[in-house]
Amino acid sequence: MPAAFFRIPPESKHKTALFAIQDIACITLTAFHPTCHMSHAPPSPDAIPPLYPMLFLDTFDISSPRRHLLQDRLKFQNMEEEGKQRYIALQIIRRRDIWNPKLAEAFATIYVMLLEDDGRNWEQVLWADLPTFIPIFMRERLLEGASDNHGWPLENELNTLAVALFWLISSRDLLDQETDEFRREIMTYLAPFAFAGFRYPCFTSPEDLFLAFEGASKIGVSNYRNYPTNRHTKITLGYFGQPTTLCLPPIAPFAILNYFARIEYFHLKVPLELPLNRHDAITKGTPCGPTRDDIDDFNARCATRVSGWRYGDTFDGLLKSRRHDPDSRRSLCGFDSALSHSPLVYYIPGTFSGRWQGSFIAPYREDYRSIFGSAEAPSPFPSFGRFPLYVKFRELYCYSPSTPLSVAEDEISFFNAFLPIGCQWREDESGIEFIGSNNSFRTHYTPLRRSKDASDVSSMGALDVIITGITEAPYATAWNGYKYIGRIRPSDGLVVLLREPLDPQRVDLGPALFRGYVISSRNFVGRWRHISNAEQPAEWESTFSLCKEVKLL
Repeated sequence: MPAAFFRIPPESKHKTALFAIQDIACITLTAFHPTCHMSHAPPSPDAIPPLYPMLFLDTFDISSPRRHLLQDRLKFQNMEEEGKQRYIALQIIRRRDIWNPKLAEAFATIYVMLLEDDGRNWEQVLWADLPTFIPIFMRERLLEGASDNHGWPLENELNTLAVALFWLISSRDLLDQETDEFRREIMTYLAPFAFAGFRYPCFTSPEDLFLAFEGASKIGVSNYRNYPTNRHTKITLGYFGQPTTLCLPPIAPFAILNYFARIEYFHLKVPLELPLNRHDAITKGTPCGPTRDDIDDFNARCATRVSGWRYGDTFDGLLKSRRHDPDSRRSLCGFDSALSHSPLVYYIPGTFSGRWQGSFIAPYREDYRSIFGSAEAPSPFPSFGRFPLYVKFRELYCYSPSTPLSVAEDEISFFNAFLPIGCQWREDESGIEFIGSNNSFRTHYTPLRRSKDASDVSSMGALDVIITGITEAPYATAWNGYKYIGRIRPSDGLVVLLREPLDPQRVDLGPALFRGYVISSRNFVGRWRHISNAEQPAEWESTFSLCKEVKLL
């Protein structure tokens, strides 16, 4: 080595090293090796403190941690530790080591990476070939322990994170490349998690509680009985230098999303006896009901939108990681930013307002009763019918110093979408006014007040959110018309909506309750059930998936 090399300032050596590796995927922060006997020491972070942060920032996305963590957590020693943790996790995936004893921790680390992804994290996950790894895991290990559980797959750490990751790595290109045989295989694995509402919860805490209280069970209580006690809800991982609790999401919402994303490739068949279009239907004397054009529109437009991974991909002006902020706050317990004290941190204002389309699945009741009444999992799992959903939603807010609607923590209030029993409401362009029975109270909710930072709900003084919705024409003419109203639970962002027919004479349609979460700020997913008699246990319930109609900027 020329003697002149040793006269080069350390800063220049480090900058040269950084430039040399900046295009190499998944570079570990300690991957500098000796080059000769006289220069065998790796670059010293003490001599050049910015080196490791520069390497980390060049490899991974940082905007989400900066929003959620105090600056002290982002010092360079913690970035080095976080980089090591991610490198180990990615190597497990890249080696396709599905039996590694630390696979759960690796899944948890990559799950957080994808919630924080703005492009760089995705590049590392793609380098590890996670899209190939997850199907291998599902074939080999998803049903592990099911034989000792009456055939029901377990909702444990590995399965929950694998199904969640399977959704987060989805892209339209990957879905399009799947064969119909592969799609059916995946749907077979996911069907129990998606449809067995009496075994796999779709919410993080009991669904009929609006306000969280200390000691509330994270396992949750179903409309049937306590969920199986073998459900795992937490895992500990290292995160920027500190042991951090990751609250596992329910497996059901991600199973539903993955299921819908594939069943939509099997289009509804268009009966030739249907009218061609609405004009043709009116001419034939059948003005209501679907036409062939309506079914074609459903097959073409009511598709589940994937999270998206392109660097700089925007949605309503938000970075991808910003869209995942509510998901991150539900998962990473103990965020030490000021946002954790806001009453509405699990929801980004403006998310719901707009047109949504998707579908719901209606079970054949006798099949569902048979499943519910048997301890054994059915094999194969029965298929159900899928139907269109079109809704135009509107958000209305209670701002300080006004007082939000009270909530009675009981089943009756839950079946009324957490609205006070007996209250009336009037909605117009200015908002919605609630009037209590015997004029006991009056409360007014107004449309969203825009601010410079649309995600900073705490600075806007919003205390509560009401969601209203309606089926617009021509969709109401084709698929029946409904109206919706409900609230967003402040403790975790659970959305509970009461749906009723627009035509009060259509008692056959009956009221229904939709409960679910907005995932990645673009997918409203969960379960629904009829509540004509508010029977407990529920006679049946099933799934729905709605996607917001958006235009990428």
